[in-house]
Amino acid sequence: MSEKAGLKKILYIGMSLDGYIATRSGDIDWLVEDPGYDLYERFIENIGSIIMGRKTYEKILSFDIDWPYGSIPCFVLTSSDEFNDTDIVSFTNSPVDELVDEISSRTEKDIWILGGGVVVSEFLTSGLIDEIIIGIMPVLLGDGIPLFQEGSGETKLELLDISSYLKGMVQVHYRVVDGS
Repeated sequence: MSEKAGLKKILYIGMSLDGYIATRSGDIDWLVEDPGYDLYERFIENIGSIIMGRKTYEKILSFDIDWPYGSIPCFVLTSSDEFNDTDIVSFTNSPVDELVDEISSRTEKDIWILGGGVVVSEFLTSGLIDEIIIGIMPVLLGDGIPLFQEGSGETKLELLDISSYLKGMVQVHYRVVDGS
């Protein structure tokens, strides 16, 4: 791999206390909208590109808002050929290791692994996540789309930080010690 030293692949995502990133129907209304912190703004300043899955991309489009990531290049993993690239968004079915190599050759900044669960699993099993930052929301969904898919394998982590915020959100920040 031709990754640049210092460039990190970071999973940054919100989930329910019981480990779900959305309800079965894809609803995320339960996410804390304003937890009373500016960590997102500080996080996004260091991001050079974003990788997400097709379902996550379509969910973002369904919000009927302006593209929330500005001019940061975004790569959408999909096996579908129904999408056309834009100036900011590229659609790809490249293997994740090749995609990371391609992105790493274009930026000095970190790569945000946005989700969803299938994309997270693919990156974890490929050993391509360096850090995990999860905002744990104060809600139990009982069922839904899990953040970590069954069969992702064991991944050892080192706790870097834990913080609690208004409205009950807790953020945990880990470094991946071993991707196998």
